[in-house]
Amino acid sequence: MCCKKIQIFERKSSTLGILHVLVQSGQEKSFKGRIENALKAASKKPKISNRKLPFGLCGCQEENGRGRDFGEIEEEFGDHSYRNSVECSSESIELSMPLSTSSIVVSVDEWQTVRAGGDEIGKWLLNMESVEFGDQVGTSSFKGFYKGKKVAIEKLKGCDKGNAYDFELRKNLLELMTCGHKNVVPFYGVCVDENHGLCVVTRLMEGGSVHDLMLKHKKLQNKEIMRIAVDVAEGLKFMNDHGVAYRDLNSQRILLDRQGSAYLGDVGIVTACKSIGEAMEYETDGYRWLAPEIIAADPESVSETWMSNVYSFGMIIWEMVTGEAAYSAYSPVQAAVGIAACGLRPEIPKECPQVLKSLMMKCWNNSPSKRPQFSEILSILLRPNNIGTINNR
Repeated sequence: MCCKKIQIFERKSSTLGILHVLVQSGQEKSFKGRIENALKAASKKPKISNRKLPFGLCGCQEENGRGRDFGEIEEEFGDHSYRNSVECSSESIELSMPLSTSSIVVSVDEWQTVRAGGDEIGKWLLNMESVEFGDQVGTSSFKGFYKGKKVAIEKLKGCDKGNAYDFELRKNLLELMTCGHKNVVPFYGVCVDENHGLCVVTRLMEGGSVHDLMLKHKKLQNKEIMRIAVDVAEGLKFMNDHGVAYRDLNSQRILLDRQGSAYLGDVGIVTACKSIGEAMEYETDGYRWLAPEIIAADPESVSETWMSNVYSFGMIIWEMVTGEAAYSAYSPVQAAVGIAACGLRPEIPKECPQVLKSLMMKCWNNSPSKRPQFSEILSILLRPNNIGTINNR
């Protein structure tokens, strides 16, 4: 073993960070590469955006009463009878495997007229007369209605009115977001509006996000944590079983309905074609949930896996248990280097139930292949003695 001193200059006041790390002899070059990639990930310029969620608009903001009252129409998806009759568990959904990896590409001119790809996208290109915009709740987010249903409407960056653009709709994500799984936010389609450009329409989640819930209540009750964890694990298992890893998993992307059931928000079913092939970008502070192998990898070629999803899942459980933001005492650079190169993990509170503590530690294993699959995670969470222990606390 040898000691290496690494100096990190940060444009934050006039601070200078210095790390002393032990590196196994002969691994200096590999370690340096991991450090460089970690720094690159941490110092990446964050997206300038006031919105919390990309396409899974949470719908929890105050309504100002303008326009149509959202209480006038009963939420078609709000009651449990709908969930029981239409939305399905992983076991009851059969999709043809493997899912298509191709995309439908649509071209729109500067007058917001579809010039190519309209026939192929078919029913997923919504008639604008059927989409009603309501209150604006974010920089590019609206509440609205589609055929009497409450919906979230999100303007897609790079596909604005007055500009010509191409966009793609991924067929594998289309199948996953329209098959009725009980823990995946339903996708209704896209609309090309002369005032707003390209917009993505999904079901409105009136319970907000898990992040919003924690801001309101700080720490969550243990049985609430277990319920949300099971819902999220069900959704991730479903996606992973069909060859799709959830991108940039964090508590802001986990959405809740009126009853508190958890759903995975949109993972990027529609994208502007100009972004294809670009390096992955993450929301501000996304490193808090990212697996070390994702932070340390080359951002030009990295892609998430079920194993990185498991790591992020463990971080979400920690966040629900503590009600805190991970690594809040560190700058992004310090935290990213610590996670990727030094095995940094957040401290688990002593009062945390043993089942959740043990699960988090398994999810954070530094060796991705040694992390539990979501089928194993579900068997742990749903074990009768674990459920009984949690409910009795």
